[in-house]
Amino acid sequence: MASFLSNIFKLTTGTMVAQMTGVLLIPVLTRIYSPEFFGVVQLFLSIAAVLVVVSSLSYNYVIMLPEKDEDSMNVFILCIVCILGTSAVTGAVIIGFADWFGAVFEMPMIADYLVWLPIFVTFSSLFVILNGWLSRKVKYGVLSRGIVMNAVSTRMFQIGGGLISASPLGLILGSVMGLALANVFMFLGLKKDVGLLKTVTTERMKELAVRYKEFPIYGNPGALANSMSWQLPAFMLAYFFNSTILGYYALAIMAVQMPMAMVGTAISQVFYQKASEEMNQTGGVKTIVREVHTRLIAVGIFPFIIFIILAEDLFTFAFGANWLTAGTYAQILAPWLFAVFIVSPISTLFSVLEKQKILSYFEFMTLCTWVLVFYVGGTSGNPLLTLTLFSIGGMLIWGSKSVYLIRESGAGYRGSMLSLTRHLLLSIIISLPLVLGVYYLELPLSILFGIAGITAVAYYLLIFFTDTMVRREIKDLAMGFIRPEHIDLIKRLGLFWHWN
Repeated sequence: MASFLSNIFKLTTGTMVAQMTGVLLIPVLTRIYSPEFFGVVQLFLSIAAVLVVVSSLSYNYVIMLPEKDEDSMNVFILCIVCILGTSAVTGAVIIGFADWFGAVFEMPMIADYLVWLPIFVTFSSLFVILNGWLSRKVKYGVLSRGIVMNAVSTRMFQIGGGLISASPLGLILGSVMGLALANVFMFLGLKKDVGLLKTVTTERMKELAVRYKEFPIYGNPGALANSMSWQLPAFMLAYFFNSTILGYYALAIMAVQMPMAMVGTAISQVFYQKASEEMNQTGGVKTIVREVHTRLIAVGIFPFIIFIILAEDLFTFAFGANWLTAGTYAQILAPWLFAVFIVSPISTLFSVLEKQKILSYFEFMTLCTWVLVFYVGGTSGNPLLTLTLFSIGGMLIWGSKSVYLIRESGAGYRGSMLSLTRHLLLSIIISLPLVLGVYYLELPLSILFGIAGITAVAYYLLIFFTDTMVRREIKDLAMGFIRPEHIDLIKRLGLFWHWN
């Protein structure tokens, strides 16, 4: 079995450059586009996101599962058929009600841009299934470069469009063009798999559609509920407040989720492939669940603690004084987003273990909870209270998902609970100098950045020297960059092996 960390590295090296470029270019966007424009585009993207999850009827999750590549290719084409059909139908309906959407959310500007919705949904859905196929074929290099192209080109088109004429259209068309270029590149990466198209038949697609019918029956409603629960904040903030408040929320989510997704998405894809492989070979997944979940906690908790301390200063420094409110929102949402980071990768177990029915229950419970939370918060007229309730509810819901999945995998709760307690306490203790610098000494931001960097180095050195599996994986990763003829010399010198 190939090194788990090595596969993650293949995805994250290129993706890291892309996502960091995207993050670094956000300050340019915030100085071109107003919070109101961000709010309009967030509503557009939220509508699109709901359509994307139903466009393939959740058969995109099946691409990884069949033992034969021929069956996976049949599922891949089945997904394309579903995407084209559902995108055309739902797109026509949405466009027909464009003025109604503008009236409901008191955002008439959105009606002018919904014509781009079917195109965006199609490109975005193709990007999802190409991710699935490339992950199955362990072509993480091609996948990484596709993600790079999408992230970088999207930002460049958005900046270019804004310089020509700042409007929501520049942000929307930038996203469309970025997805289009990435899809073309990833399709070119499938040249060696073109021969599998000869195995695609209508009869076999029907057979596989029936074989995995639980995915559209249970998985698709669950995925729809999941997407609705993710996008509901945008809908409710637009409904109860205004596009400017929604714009602040959009930037807060974008700024936090992009770095989080840089690692989290890669881990999810590699974990899904490894969990599927372990299930086929051993009939269980408890080993990989135990190893991955505890280390997600160990690696992920410290950056979120640092972010909570520095969020407002970071946002005003990076995006301008007009975006301080977005920093406050990000600070409130950070605990929920940490819960998403440590649980989301192992959530692919719902597919591996074929527990789509249970997943649908979780998603509908989440959706109902968000409706209640945003109704209470929205009617209060206080966006800070609304987002605080949302963050607390999110931690509880994602925590309950984690408990269920760990129980079903047989991995046991002890390791995860010990890891969370130990690393939370360690993070708080190590970050105390930063807390003093921010809240008591009121040090300049440049000094605070230096303190944050020093504390991060201290934390991760402790992780490195106290976690034998992390040391072993890093050794395997480092050895992957060394030529075979030099391996014997390194063994004789004893380098890396003393880390075990």
